[in-house]
Amino acid sequence: MRKLIGLVFLSSLFVTCRNPFPAETKVAQHNAEKSAAAPVKQTACTDKQPSTFMDIDVNGLYVREKEFSRKENVEKVFRANKLDKIQYTQFINDSKEYYDFTSIKPRQKYFTITKETDSTTQLQYLVFKISDYEYVIANCTDTSTVPFTSETSVRRGRRHAHITKTEFYHPIQIAYYEKDIDTVQIKFAAVINKSVVKTFRENNLDPKLIERLSASMENKLNINSLRKGDTLQFIYNQLSINGQFLDYGQVKAICVKTKKKQFYSVDYFLNDDSSYQYLDDKGNYLKTAFLKSPLQKGGRIASRYNLHRFHPVLQVEKAHLGTDFAAPTGSPIVATASGVVEAAQFTQNNGNYVKIRHDRTYETQYLHMCRFARGIRNGVRVRKGQVIGYVGMTGLATGPHVCYRFWKRGVQVDPLKEKLNVLKQIPNAHLNSYLAYFKNIKDKLNSISLIN
Repeated sequence: MRKLIGLVFLSSLFVTCRNPFPAETKVAQHNAEKSAAAPVKQTACTDKQPSTFMDIDVNGLYVREKEFSRKENVEKVFRANKLDKIQYTQFINDSKEYYDFTSIKPRQKYFTITKETDSTTQLQYLVFKISDYEYVIANCTDTSTVPFTSETSVRRGRRHAHITKTEFYHPIQIAYYEKDIDTVQIKFAAVINKSVVKTFRENNLDPKLIERLSASMENKLNINSLRKGDTLQFIYNQLSINGQFLDYGQVKAICVKTKKKQFYSVDYFLNDDSSYQYLDDKGNYLKTAFLKSPLQKGGRIASRYNLHRFHPVLQVEKAHLGTDFAAPTGSPIVATASGVVEAAQFTQNNGNYVKIRHDRTYETQYLHMCRFARGIRNGVRVRKGQVIGYVGMTGLATGPHVCYRFWKRGVQVDPLKEKLNVLKQIPNAHLNSYLAYFKNIKDKLNSISLIN
């Protein structure tokens, strides 16, 4: 289980100045008194500096924003900040569930927080930015000592001798930090003029939203196929941080009106099914099938579901209850159907993995990721085809691949042999409740002012 730390990002950090933490700029004055003969130069921003940074008390500390160069990596950053190789190894292992720091990219940002005097500089924290709203914090203030045992093999004549060596190091405490995400409901309705793309651009809507709307129709209707004179109405959630756009959230409802027919897709939680589904105006599920592959670009099946497979790592016969799809490291892994993330974590055998509940019957699991996609964590809703992680070889793996596991009523089965394209309807016992909900949503859609 991810060890999420309950931290709240203070927006006041960036209120008094546009950039209170520019690269290589001190953000706190020394507590020591300065000589009158050497007055301290005033910075462009003279307001009082913030006392916290990502909920870290930085009074008397210096915060510097930096970014990785092309020739730099986390190990070099550790070495430059006088952290030893054992601490680096511990950091890489303990942060696997959040990010693969061995594949850091140039220009990726990080922060150093130090305690400084006239003669010494002591690192307190390293903060690594992994997305627009996610950070991993390495707390380097622990002064306790922990034993670390290493074993090396030395050749003596024709034999190899194993030498065990015990060293002591200061452990690093790892924390995951997430900014608060604001959700705003957006409503839009328009009569299509020439094309959907042109209508969106004329109304300052990103055309990328079209793909999200089509996915919410479970691709039964391509929004891009609408003609001049057709009507499009929809309600969706927009995600932002401190007023800045982050991403499009869940599509709540869509209505498409053509000359011949009306199409509806309504997001609804089914208590009987323990899942969210998109339903039409009659209560039919729009979902008809799972994707055949968990890889965005298909991939190659390297190993199938097999109850008597010889395990390549353990070297014993062991049932393989998944289907392995081989692909280069970093290839996008997608959810094969919409659902809710039950687990996004690291274990020794599975490596980084995500498990999704789709309804009361089906669950899927995706193993050996090098890292999770942005925002993937316990309790988050994902849609069919959404990227949830990237191919790796963490855990028990001999090469880069994703092990795709499929549960049916709590038992792992072979997804390639399951009939998954059966249409379903909401149970009769819940149909009236849904139809009442649908009428309310329909009234909301019709109340949106049409743009011609």
